Amino acid sequence: MDKTGAGAYIFAKANGILGKSFTGQRAQKLFAVKSLGELWTLLFRTQPPMVPEVMLSQQIEEKAFSDFINQFVNFISLYDKPEEVLQDQLLMFEGENLKELGAALCKGETKCPEIISLKKYSLLNYAAWPDIRKITKGTAFSWYNKVPGIHEQQEQDFKIDIQICQHLWNSALKQKGEAGEALLNLYRQEYIVKNIVWVLRLRLYYKMKSEDIIKNLIYVTDKPGHSDPVAAPALKILEWPLDEYEVWSNWKYASLVNPYEPGTVWQIDPIWIEKRNRVEINRKASKLFHQFPGEPAGLIGWYKMKNFELSCIRTAVESIRLNVDSAEAMDAIGGING
Repeated sequence: MDKTGAGAYIFAKANGILGKSFTGQRAQKLFAVKSLGELWTLLFRTQPPMVPEVMLSQQIEEKAFSDFINQFVNFISLYDKPEEVLQDQLLMFEGENLKELGAALCKGETKCPEIISLKKYSLLNYAAWPDIRKITKGTAFSWYNKVPGIHEQQEQDFKIDIQICQHLWNSALKQKGEAGEALLNLYRQEYIVKNIVWVLRLRLYYKMKSEDIIKNLIYVTDKPGHSDPVAAPALKILEWPLDEYEVWSNWKYASLVNPYEPGTVWQIDPIWIEKRNRVEINRKASKLFHQFPGEPAGLIGWYKMKNFELSCIRTAVESIRLNVDSAEAMDAIGGING
């Protein structure tokens, strides 16, 4: 299908799917059910399989994820030639697959682990298992050509993450006009806050030194320096006091900061920031989808909204299993916005 025709058809179908999805206010329905069986029926409109509760919780999450991936893959396959920015969205799942393969080989496992199916958009040659060089040959991950040692695995995984972020960033840079700028702003917010949360976690929970924290930041240029658009804001807060609300209340991202209550001891809360940003990304994604119908940036907005729905589903599953109050469960994902 040509670009214009495919874009219009995809927007109509994607909009229809969102109308039945559990995003925005409809996400509250996920937290109103009282059993995993009810949750299955709500999500998939069929009777739940007769399996133990632990297995059912796993199957709910797996089916929700599989449906999401299949829908997105089917959408981009409607284009005669899907744009790089859309195909790159799948690169993160290919990266997760590669991490799983590397971990299995590192442990000496002989059976190929389960992988996320990307159909014709799979880059890795899974049939070449267990030869990691042949698996990655000719792909963006061809540098990953030997089995990592147990002490190398985390470093290799981080290198995969950096590469994927850079691919996504660079393909977004190629998008033209207002849609391209809006998409880049969404990525910028996502990556910057991810770095900020990471800095705060490492400072608060691990008392890590600044020079060591910098090595753990994601970046989209050649290094996590002050000229990098997603690393620079995190570098700025490396030495900020963690218990002085006034400093953070004047920050660019103050709307994400946990509030101060007079008469109480205050400390910056990275979990609060992470939750609030998750909702903010979902809001930006919704705007992107509706503002640029039929364009690749709009479809990525849909992708982000459905990804937020997955977070809600996982949280709902856990809240049912652990008998957590619905209000508390919704708070765990940052609250529900329209």
